[in-house]
Amino acid sequence: MRDTLGGGVAVWDRFWFTPQSTAPLAVLRVAFALIVLGWTVSLSTGLYTFLSPHGLLPQQPNLSQIVYPGAWGFLGTFTSQGALLATYIVLLVAAFLLLIGLGTRAAAVVVFLCLLALERRDPWVLNSGDILIRVLAFYVMLAPTGAALSVDRWLRVRRSGEPWLAFPLRSGWTLRLLQVQLSLVYISAFWDKTGGETWRAGTAVSYAFRIGDLHRFPLPHWLLTSPDASTLMTYGTLVIEFGLGFLVWNRILRPWLLLLGIALHLGIDYTTRVGFFSYAVIALYLAFVPPERIEQLAAAIRGRLARGVAAEAPAAAGAPEPL
Repeated sequence: MRDTLGGGVAVWDRFWFTPQSTAPLAVLRVAFALIVLGWTVSLSTGLYTFLSPHGLLPQQPNLSQIVYPGAWGFLGTFTSQGALLATYIVLLVAAFLLLIGLGTRAAAVVVFLCLLALERRDPWVLNSGDILIRVLAFYVMLAPTGAALSVDRWLRVRRSGEPWLAFPLRSGWTLRLLQVQLSLVYISAFWDKTGGETWRAGTAVSYAFRIGDLHRFPLPHWLLTSPDASTLMTYGTLVIEFGLGFLVWNRILRPWLLLLGIALHLGIDYTTRVGFFSYAVIALYLAFVPPERIEQLAAAIRGRLARGVAAEAPAAAGAPEPL
């Protein structure tokens, strides 16, 4: 019994705390920061309409009744239009700093707090993409995402002679949290869908295609009217979500499932206005990208840059001095 318990603890420790390359976290940080910048810019057209004290919802609602008891957002305390504008500008600046990796941890904390404030100011205008971006911000805030591909790393290594384009090892628990989050997103989606009559009947996608005000780009008429196409897409969505929820942990199946997931979400984004949901999910996929693939790409870039510098040096040495 003691040996079994000890073995289980060892497996638990290896899964959560084995040092991992920071390559996936660094790439995920860059992708996430770009998404936050895009999300923030897209909010500009409706900022005052939806979130201002002079807009559709003059005051932040009682979050304890909507979200959970004790829920808070600081735009419920600082209610002026100036506070709203300041939050918006700070979010833009923090997202840019997160993108380049300058003061990465502090920037990630500020991004999370600003997203929390803006989204809770008016919860009625949110969709699942907005919420997923906020959840990702929480994980990015905890993770060592500035350990690589960042200005922070350049400042650390510029005097030591270490290469900037390298990926130090860190405890893997935050990367594991991101991976588990991805699984839970799809397990929850699969469970909810299988409880719906239209999903079990194979007609759910055909109904989704008929929501006219959510259409983004037109689809072929036969795709909208074919029962077989609707059945195939409905059950195909369930199969992909089941695979990404449960089977993505299999190293052999993982790349194929992630590719199917990317195709699914790009298809959803093409056909339906779902905000930034698809892009946030695809960014989360980066937690499952093998670190060695990113490191190989980084090594190839580093080698090409080194060859370029070596080729320029003789040319510069042989160049005539200016008159």
